[in-house]
Amino acid sequence: MCGIVCWVRANGQVHTDDALFKKMTRSLEHRGPDGEGFYVNKSVALGHTRLAIVDIDNGQQPMSRDTTVVTFNGEIYNFPELKQELETIGFVFETHCDTEVLLHGWAQWGSDLINKLRGMFAFVILDKLQNKLYLVRDRFGIKPLYWALADDGDLLVASELKALKLHPKLNTDLCEQAIEDFFSLGYIVEPKSIYKSVKKLAAGHYMEVDIDDFSSLSEQPYWVLKDHLNSDYEDVESLKHEFQQLLSESVRLRMMADVQVGAFLSGGVDSTVIVGSMSQHTTQAVKTSSIGFDLSAYDESYYAKKVASHFQCDHVNTSVSVNDLSLVDKIVDIYDEPFADNSAIPTYILSQATNKYVKVALSGDGADELFFGYRNHQMFLFEERLRKIIPSFMRNSLLSGVAKFYPESRFIPKLLRAKTTFEGLSNDKIDGYHNAISISAQKTLQTIYSDKFKRMLNKYSSLGLFRSLAKEVGEQESLKQVQYIDFKTYLPGSILTKVDRASMANSLEVRVPFLDHKLVEWGLRIKPKVNLGLRTGKKLIAKSFAKLVPSYILNRKKMGFTSPLDEWFRQIPLETLESRVLSQNLLSTDYFDIQGIHNILLEHHQRKKSWINYMVFGDFRIVFKQAEDG
Repeated sequence: MCGIVCWVRANGQVHTDDALFKKMTRSLEHRGPDGEGFYVNKSVALGHTRLAIVDIDNGQQPMSRDTTVVTFNGEIYNFPELKQELETIGFVFETHCDTEVLLHGWAQWGSDLINKLRGMFAFVILDKLQNKLYLVRDRFGIKPLYWALADDGDLLVASELKALKLHPKLNTDLCEQAIEDFFSLGYIVEPKSIYKSVKKLAAGHYMEVDIDDFSSLSEQPYWVLKDHLNSDYEDVESLKHEFQQLLSESVRLRMMADVQVGAFLSGGVDSTVIVGSMSQHTTQAVKTSSIGFDLSAYDESYYAKKVASHFQCDHVNTSVSVNDLSLVDKIVDIYDEPFADNSAIPTYILSQATNKYVKVALSGDGADELFFGYRNHQMFLFEERLRKIIPSFMRNSLLSGVAKFYPESRFIPKLLRAKTTFEGLSNDKIDGYHNAISISAQKTLQTIYSDKFKRMLNKYSSLGLFRSLAKEVGEQESLKQVQYIDFKTYLPGSILTKVDRASMANSLEVRVPFLDHKLVEWGLRIKPKVNLGLRTGKKLIAKSFAKLVPSYILNRKKMGFTSPLDEWFRQIPLETLESRVLSQNLLSTDYFDIQGIHNILLEHHQRKKSWINYMVFGDFRIVFKQAEDG
C-alpha cells in the first residue's frame, strides 16, 4: 500500500516550497517505506510513498504517461484483464503493475474507467490535456482520502490528516458536528473530519477539479449503495453455490502479489472461512497470525491455533498483558483525529506482529455488515417483533418508564440486562437502533456538553443523521434500513478506518475479500431472514461453508475482537487520569461540563459503572464508554 499527497496552488501560482511538500509526503512514510517520489508541474505537486507489492522493480510513483500523471494508493485486482483489453486497443505497457493500467485506462475511457475497477483504491489523476485533477475513492472507503482548501486558497489532498496538518495555512477550527459524532458513536462519520476545513472524499465518489478554478468543488457518486439494496434473493440452496463461487474468486484475486500473502486469524467464522479458502488456492502453508490476552474473557487465541492446525497453517500468536498501557499514546498519533474503537490497540499489535512475516494480510472485515453478524442486529430483530405485538401507546408510556427505573449494571446477569431493550422498544425503530450502538446515551452527553456547545450544535445529532439515512431507503424493510446505515457510517468510519491506520502504521497491507464489490452487490439483495435469526446471524456463511469450516468454529458463540480497556484504565491513578483528561486543550474549548466528566471518571474507578472505550480528542483523552447493559 502507499501514501499519497497532492498540493495545488491557487490562481495558477507556481510551486516553490519543495521542502514543505516533501515533509508532507514523508509524514506518510509508514504507509510506504520502500520508496518515495515527487512530481511538480507548474501549480500541481504530487507526492508518493510506496509499499512495493506488485512489480516491485518498476512501479515507482508518481507515474506519468503522455499527458496523464497519477499517484495511487491501493490495489486493482482485475488489472491483468484491463491491461489485456488496453493492449488489444493498441496501448503499450512498460511495467506489469496496476498503476500503469490506471494511466492508460484513463486515457482511453476517462472517468468511465472507475466503474471497471475491482479493488480498493484512492488516487489522484492529473490530466494535463484538460488541465484538470481527479480525486477517486473506492466503493466502500477501504482506502482513505482527505481534502481541504487552505486559508490561502490552495487545494490539499492526502491519505492521512497528519500530512495536511503540516501545511501552515490549514484552518484547524474544530467541527462541532464531528465532535457530536465522536462522543455519541465513537468515530466521525464521513465526509466530515474533526476540522471544518477538511473533508473525507466519500466512499464511492470522485471529484473533478478545474486547476484554474476551485470555486465549484463537489463530489460526484460513481457507485450508489442504495441502488443495490433489495430483498429479492431468498433461495438458500442457490445462494450457497453462488456465495462459494463469489468468495472463492474474491480470495483468489486478493492473493495476487509478488510478495507472500498471509491472513489475520481470530478463530471466528469470518477469518476461518478466509483462511480455509486461501488454503484451497495454494500448495504452500498459509501464514496466519492472531493475538491473545492473558485474561481469558478477551482471549480467542485457543481457537485461532486450533483452526491454524486444521488447515496446516504457518501460525504465529502474539500475547498481550491486560496491564500493558504502553501503546495508548501511540494510538493517538496514528489516528490523527478522535477515534474510540477499543480494538484499535490489539489491531495495531496484530499488524505489528504480522508485518514481521508478510507484507500483505487478508481479513474477514465486512462480513458482519453484509450478512447481519452483530448482536445488535439480533436485538433489533427481537425488538421489531415485539413492536408488532405491543401497542404503540404501551411502548411509548409504560416501557419508557420501566427503562428509566430499571437497574443499570454490568454485574446483573446478562439474561436480566433489559434496560437497553426497554429503551429501544419505547423509541422509534431507528432511534432504538441508534441507542443500542451508540457508545454514549444521549442523556449522558447532555451531562458533559456545556450549554455553549449545545447551542453550537444547532440541533444536529448523530441520531438525526441516522434518521435521514433511513429515510433515503424508507421503502425498504427495517433491517435493510439498518444495513444501509451500517454501510454508510460504521463500516467506513470505524471498522475500515481502524484497520487501515493500524496496519499501515506498520507498513502492512490488509485486503478484505468480503468487500469485493461484486460480492457485496450480490449480498445486498439477500432477504434478511436468510442470514438473521433471534439467536444467530450470518446463517448463510455457516450453511455455505459447513464443509470447509470446522464445526467447533461454526457452533461457538461470537466473541468479537476487543481489548480489556476498562481494566487498563483502572491501572492509572484517578488523579493522573484526570490531569490528562482535563488538559488545557480541553478546558480551552469551553465545550464540556467539567463536573460531568469528573463524575464519569470517578464512577469508573469506583467500579460503579464501566466506561470502557479509550477516547481520543486531539491532545486530550477520555474514558467514556458505558458497559453494555443489554
